[in-house]
Amino acid sequence: MVTGSRIARTDLTASIPIAVVGADKIDDKGQTFLLDVLRDLPVAGQSLDRTASNFSNYDTGVATVNLRNLGSARTLVLINGRRSVGIPGSTAVDLNNIPTDLIDHVEIATGGASAVYGSDAVAGVVNIILKKKFTGVQLHLQGQISDRGDAGNQLASITAGKDFGGGAGHIIANFTYANDAGLASSARAYSQFDAPSRSSYAAQGLYDTSGTASYTLGDGTTYTFGANNAVKPYEGAAIDGYNRAADRLLATPIERYQASLLGNYEFSNAADAYFELNYTKTKARGSIEPLAVDDQGVQGQSVYNYDGSAFAGIPVTNPLLPATIANAAIANDQDVVNFRRRSNGIFDRSPRAERDYFRGVIGVRGSISPGWKYDLSYEHSQVRDDTRSESIMMTNYGAALNAITLNGQLVCADPAARAAGCVPINIFGFNTVTPAMIKWLTTYTGTGVVVPGATPGQTVTNDYLRWNYQDVASLNLTGSLFELPAGPVGVAVGAEYHREKSTQHYDPFTISGYSAAQQATDTVGSYHSAEAYGEVNVPILRDTPFFHDLSLEGAVRYANYSTIGSVWSYKYGGAWAPDRNIRFRAIYARAVRAPNINELDAKQSTTAPQVIDPCDQNEGNGDLAPGQLPSSATIPAACLAIPGIANYLKSHPYFAYTLAQVQTVTGLLGGNPNLKAEATDTFTAGFTLTPTFLPRFDLTADYYSIKVKNAISSVDQQTSVEQCLATGNPQFCNYVTRDANGFITAVDSFQVNAASYRVAGIDVQAHYWFPTHLFNPNERLSLSVYYNHKFKQEQTPFVGGVVSNELGQADTYAGSQLGTGFRNQFTLGADYATGPVSIAWSMKYYGPVDASEGAFHIPAYTYHNLQAKVAIGPDRKFEFYLGVNNLFDKQPPYIASGNSQFPGTNTVADTYDLFGRMLYAGVKARF
Repeated sequence: MVTGSRIARTDLTASIPIAVVGADKIDDKGQTFLLDVLRDLPVAGQSLDRTASNFSNYDTGVATVNLRNLGSARTLVLINGRRSVGIPGSTAVDLNNIPTDLIDHVEIATGGASAVYGSDAVAGVVNIILKKKFTGVQLHLQGQISDRGDAGNQLASITAGKDFGGGAGHIIANFTYANDAGLASSARAYSQFDAPSRSSYAAQGLYDTSGTASYTLGDGTTYTFGANNAVKPYEGAAIDGYNRAADRLLATPIERYQASLLGNYEFSNAADAYFELNYTKTKARGSIEPLAVDDQGVQGQSVYNYDGSAFAGIPVTNPLLPATIANAAIANDQDVVNFRRRSNGIFDRSPRAERDYFRGVIGVRGSISPGWKYDLSYEHSQVRDDTRSESIMMTNYGAALNAITLNGQLVCADPAARAAGCVPINIFGFNTVTPAMIKWLTTYTGTGVVVPGATPGQTVTNDYLRWNYQDVASLNLTGSLFELPAGPVGVAVGAEYHREKSTQHYDPFTISGYSAAQQATDTVGSYHSAEAYGEVNVPILRDTPFFHDLSLEGAVRYANYSTIGSVWSYKYGGAWAPDRNIRFRAIYARAVRAPNINELDAKQSTTAPQVIDPCDQNEGNGDLAPGQLPSSATIPAACLAIPGIANYLKSHPYFAYTLAQVQTVTGLLGGNPNLKAEATDTFTAGFTLTPTFLPRFDLTADYYSIKVKNAISSVDQQTSVEQCLATGNPQFCNYVTRDANGFITAVDSFQVNAASYRVAGIDVQAHYWFPTHLFNPNERLSLSVYYNHKFKQEQTPFVGGVVSNELGQADTYAGSQLGTGFRNQFTLGADYATGPVSIAWSMKYYGPVDASEGAFHIPAYTYHNLQAKVAIGPDRKFEFYLGVNNLFDKQPPYIASGNSQFPGTNTVADTYDLFGRMLYAGVKARF
């Protein structure tokens, strides 16, 4: 049975491209993470993993596979042909939950497979096949470390299997422990410093006395502190700023405990009962620099007064404020000082995640008549994900910054805060915060602002608890309807019931919006679907001149979702083999993807978008004094057509935003219960070559074209502002709110069916092995190549929008790309075996790309891996191996641009190797 069809056939006769990764290939890489092996295949694009998730508020250390760069949500991951629960709110599966020692092989089928497997198989299917038979006990130990002595990881695994019931039954058990130490950004030369510059939010603080919060250099209004906590003029981020890279990670530490139990008992040919149980406990932790805090009203970053009102700045009367700074503000007719400061020594916002994954399958399969088989199964899987970090009450912070002297004592000015135990905070200089100050900031008092669900005296935290539940009941029948002269007509039919539920709960402080976390709300959603499918393979001609084999095939699937109603997916195509040496194949498919729970049900949360109004005559002219006209007093005609702006200009000389208006624009982000399914058209055509004159050689080449329509995405808030003005289309204008005078006060962004994606290219696979007979008769050499050339990788954000061509472009952190658009990418492999010794070599090639719209050119990259293995003993029950990945210590490209680099890496972290040369050794012992 090969992925992509329920009808039995081999990968070389399948109608869509299929790549197979065997357990030996996983062993040859010495990898403890399955995703690291799959990404050697060019078909696998960029995705979330331990080197690209440190800066995430959640999903730290998660590993998802992304075929064709169409997104992990559009790649269906199966285990033994059945679904598994995804990350909460999504359908993307965390591959870290699969123990590598239990894998027999992995099949990757690309192209539209929704008609066979249902929703999410837009880009393709990754089917992880677990071992079905294993007899005895195997102990597997491995250790890995970089040649610099860091980034270590260890694996300990034991697998045991046994027949019982006279051979009618078989059971396999596995326990795996894996620990990855991660890697600090400071441990590599390319990532140890912020690039292109340090942050102006420094540990000692930055203070503006001008009243504009502009933190201008050289005008005598901005101050900070030197090494001895002496007040000094600010000299810029390069000198007085904060190196965030010192706190960040290149790779997040991950610790995993995994237990699995598989078994079956064949009562008869008609009834083979089976079960699969998998449990994984994962602990992952990120490391992020302390939070940047100021008084500018940005939610999750700004302090508030104790009653939740806006905080204007630190009063010049605060006794803790150095006289130099206070006097400078008074000289500028200011009664407050604006500040920005890193939260060093106060709290740690770095995420700590614990995940529990469980999957259970029970079923029965067998033959019900000659040529007909059935498989009836029920699967339940669930994942619990709890991500925590420290936090503070921003209202307590504001209260603590407003200090006075009362009866000779330094106290907080707000009487309510003072009664609640407020402790004035000293943020002026390095290491000035005391434990008493921290306790005040991290304790909820129950007064000031009321936080529903919180208890007075409770420690403030940021806690995000998520659950995802999945239940799938399925019945599949395969067999032959009747015999044609060219062979039996293969048929597969089946039905499936699928139920999904996700709950995502935040702590009460995050929900309130008054803690140091971005305000968010709970998400609770569920859906179910009832589905039925049919598939047929019809042999037309066989063993005739020019028609060694000619067959047609088709499949159709009907699904009724509780959320979007009924959808259809289908495929049709065929294969033609003129002779035994070559076979041509082509398939057209319509695939669908139903919206997931996050896309449908995510509750609205606030954000502070930095949008620019094209009507703003102040934009590009700096801050204008009252009555001063901008250098360009013209205003677009579309702006004058807005009634509020037209009325405003009757009594004002120009339409210009103040700094406060710009900084207080808000917005809502969230899901959309009115979403529809995505529709995808896929076409693949190619050939397989198995020449009889060259035994043990095969080659496949396939063209593919995938276009996703009505793709679910959120329109960028700045785009909504610009497109509303340019087109007046409600698709954009409904998200932009202006006040009575025409000023933008809010811009929302919700999930909509607006985008479209297009990828196209050619895949080539070739394998060849042959005996060499240099040292013994069983000696052989195996060669393989996987090659991909892209013709297209593009996306359009909305109908009529500008098409973004991503070919030759690196996947940037803030660029919203599908993935890195390599025009050419390939992996070569050579395995040599002679007697008990084997050597495996592989090379991975990435073509040249650009980052930041050509500002950085990244040349072609080549990585080499090498492993040697020796088996000992008459039965070769002991196997020792050692290897090196990234043999020539290729360092990732250095990119000094905050829009292109992943935070803390100064490179494209989801694409290139961050570790450098990694050495490993291991042993397998069978008993």
